[in-house]
Amino acid sequence: MQRADALTGYSLLALVVFALLASLGFSSLAVVAGFFAWLAAFRLLPRLAGLQKIQVTVMLVVGSAGLLWGQWHAADVSWWLKAWEANQALLSMLISVSFLRLVAISDLAAKEALPQGRKALWKTLLGVHAFGAVINFSAMIIMGDRLHSRKPLSPLQALVISRGFTLAAHWSPFFAAMGVVLVSAPGADLLTLMSVGSVVALLGLFLAGWWLLQTPEAATTQAYPMHWRALTLPLTLAISVLLAHSLWEELPILTLVSFLSLLFTLVLLFLRYQKRGFKRLRQHIEHTLPTMSGETLLFLAAGVLAAGLGAFMQAVDFSLQVSYFGPWQAWFLLVVLVALSGVGVHPVISIATAGGIFAPSVEDPNLLALVFLMTWSLGVAFSPLSGTQLAMQGRYGLPAHAFTRWNFGFVLMMLVVHLLALHTYVFLTSDRFL
Repeated sequence: MQRADALTGYSLLALVVFALLASLGFSSLAVVAGFFAWLAAFRLLPRLAGLQKIQVTVMLVVGSAGLLWGQWHAADVSWWLKAWEANQALLSMLISVSFLRLVAISDLAAKEALPQGRKALWKTLLGVHAFGAVINFSAMIIMGDRLHSRKPLSPLQALVISRGFTLAAHWSPFFAAMGVVLVSAPGADLLTLMSVGSVVALLGLFLAGWWLLQTPEAATTQAYPMHWRALTLPLTLAISVLLAHSLWEELPILTLVSFLSLLFTLVLLFLRYQKRGFKRLRQHIEHTLPTMSGETLLFLAAGVLAAGLGAFMQAVDFSLQVSYFGPWQAWFLLVVLVALSGVGVHPVISIATAGGIFAPSVEDPNLLALVFLMTWSLGVAFSPLSGTQLAMQGRYGLPAHAFTRWNFGFVLMMLVVHLLALHTYVFLTSDRFL
């Protein structure tokens, strides 16, 4: 069990509460939410691994330098406030979604014999995709740990789990990717992104399954005992978000996801466990939330970086005038961002930077947002430094940088799929088609 850190856990919970209240109209409370976010960040900094600490430090230094430069050259002082309140809605969503594991994990088989063969692996691929779309990283770890408990996780099992999981970044409103994208591409429409992204994800799942399961060892490889009733929670949550969004369009998507995640967790937790539910809730706050050091510091630092870049560009009066941003331009941007992931730049950094540069001048925010979602999905699969790969390497003893090599061909194939998807989207939304 993780060691307790009550102050950090309740600071993160306070961040969620005050961020939700701020998004519901009490805007002055965003400053209070920022206080609890940075308090938790200060306490979590020592927990960061060496490489993550370097990334966070670089972003904080560059962002702070941009803010100071902007202040020296009379840029708008509100950039400092944006840095203080950096990405708190996104962090609130991530923290809220983490509570879902309290009620979702028990829906999965715990002691059942492991099935094997191509059909069982297909179920695992689709199951981790749907389940991971809601409880995120936890789904991958739950399935990986179960398979690894019998014998070392094989490369095939690891790729089935990781590809099924990362493809959900194309469409899931519960993924960090969607939160980052909605912030970095203002004006993008959630329903449009989910519609296009889900089609791309389905194509990706088919290609991933075809690629992996035609290998001879697939016939004898053990899979996770996936029960389809476990998908009730992901489907119910996704439908609830869309319905709530259609009824209260003025509420930010991140607010709806955070609120519904907490609501579903509290209701199901106490219906299922009664008095024991409070103990499980407290354990999650004091033990599990403090383990979110990477996510918390990465997104806070990315917010400071974005604010610093904004202040710098305002001070030097820089603006990128894009005369035309069509499917080819979007695809070339995607290739650049994915290539940056391959050399270790986390997608949240490249997306935040590209959003600050391109968002003001791109005519269709949905097209830019689709590029960012695609970047996240391929970036975390391709980057040797992504949390997904680092967890697979460190937790299951897989060779370092192996995933970058194993996923190279799949990434190239998905880039072709993305090119076709971007062209199709632009054609379907063009005046000629409408």
